[in-house]
Amino acid sequence: FPTEGRSSSSANGGGYDPNNTGVVGVRQLFTPLNSQYANMEIVDMVNREGRVLGSLPRPYVHTWNILHRGIGMVVSKDVDIFEALLDGDDNAGKAMPEVYVHQRTSTKRIFPSLYDMFVGGVSSSGEDAKWTAAREVAEELGLTRALNVLEKNEEDVNVEEVIVNPLSDKLFQCTVCTSYNRCVVSMFTYCCDTALESITWQEEEVAWGDYVPYDIVQLAGDMSIARLVEKGVWPGSSCNKDDGGKDVDSKQSELTIEELKNKYDKDYSWDTWDFVPDGLLVWEAWKAFLSR
Repeated sequence: FPTEGRSSSSANGGGYDPNNTGVVGVRQLFTPLNSQYANMEIVDMVNREGRVLGSLPRPYVHTWNILHRGIGMVVSKDVDIFEALLDGDDNAGKAMPEVYVHQRTSTKRIFPSLYDMFVGGVSSSGEDAKWTAAREVAEELGLTRALNVLEKNEEDVNVEEVIVNPLSDKLFQCTVCTSYNRCVVSMFTYCCDTALESITWQEEEVAWGDYVPYDIVQLAGDMSIARLVEKGVWPGSSCNKDDGGKDVDSKQSELTIEELKNKYDKDYSWDTWDFVPDGLLVWEAWKAFLSR
């Protein structure tokens, strides 16, 4: 179902509307082909810049590995990541906050038992990326403050009160290309104020999750990439060149495993964590963004 001239950022400007004229039209087109798919979520297929080319039922996107829109998000504990970066200098300043890491359940169809340092999800057709991010963090982790703020602002456009949204604006965009997933990812951060809300996950989706020191996440991610490179299965350096056209260096963190284990008394074996390859591709783009 073509939607020529419609960009992902201006497709709707809000949340997903299943009764949108375009969405209904897509359903009508697919009903003769497969009535089950026609009743499912509609998503946008895009080009590498994220420009919407058309829309179709979500299962077709996965079956044929069609480039689509999605989001990635770093969830930090109590301190905004960029507040820590801006307040820091060579001699002092805030340390990087802990970020949320989770392990997928062993029953997941794709990447069972692997780890991820991001919250991620697919944007529905016409759904603004920030709404996708707010919806996903609410659904996956039970963190609803961002979604509440967006809904309040949409309901009362004349409100003068400034409400701080824990969800950032879109930071950058990168493209993930693998044999099983092709997605233009819009990146965000979410600062969880643990005095106001706490994480609750779906047991069928998540086996374990916790806030982890940032430097542990950095070294654990780098080590996971190194293992994939050693096995010859690392999918990196193929599509993450949206900004500057250069491959991202997977240089490891400055501290060693032993130094980090002495620094933090943690009861999990983070140096053996294998992360979802898609997430590691986004992690490389995230590090490149921070370095700029």
